[in-house]
Amino acid sequence: MFDNGKNKEGFSVSNGYLYVLINDSMKGLVKIGITSISPRERARNLSNNTAVPTPFKVAYEIFVENCEELERKIHTELEEFRVNQRREFFNYPLNKAIELVQFYSKKETNSQEENYESIEILDYLKEKYSIYINRNVTSVKLYQTKERVSLEVTSDYKIGNDLLDQVIRRTDLGFIGSCDEETFSPKASIQANVEVFLNCSPATHVVSQEGLFTEEGAKKLYDEDVYGHFE
Repeated sequence: MFDNGKNKEGFSVSNGYLYVLINDSMKGLVKIGITSISPRERARNLSNNTAVPTPFKVAYEIFVENCEELERKIHTELEEFRVNQRREFFNYPLNKAIELVQFYSKKETNSQEENYESIEILDYLKEKYSIYINRNVTSVKLYQTKERVSLEVTSDYKIGNDLLDQVIRRTDLGFIGSCDEETFSPKASIQANVEVFLNCSPATHVVSQEGLFTEEGAKKLYDEDVYGHFE
């Protein structure tokens, strides 16, 4: 397991993930760091700390070059908001933190590789749909590359006392076409595409990916939206 921009031999890793984590037990705080493993795995490792009552969530992630240098610049920018000099936690608004990470990553990265960024939106969908979300869904992200805008849904299934089967499905949102005369464009900011998706109709959310909603919930939302009633 590698983290903080170091491989197992201790040498710097130039390519990696910049992430923004949040935790419901740490209101108003964001953790901004880097990792060479999946940010989701990094959040899980941090959540296993018994001193943390609630799990960490990956609010934003982006794959970049020179991740250590970018992290240093971002931490320097936010120095006055750091809550502990030995920790990567900052008392800073989440949306502003995401914008800052985006600013530095896009300013400093000249790679022609297929980089990506993603924003977690499960909490927003839960606020709107509550009990209709499939209980196995643990993450819903808008996932964006230079060419595509996709919806990534992660579902966890327990298959034993200590075993977990995790399924990650990604659907290209290009098939949807438009919502309120707006389209999903990889040339637009990911925040703009998140707003477009969240403003789509319930029926559009239902068809965006199978398994996001319970079977009954999907039928109810679709029928009420399209036909005006639920049978």
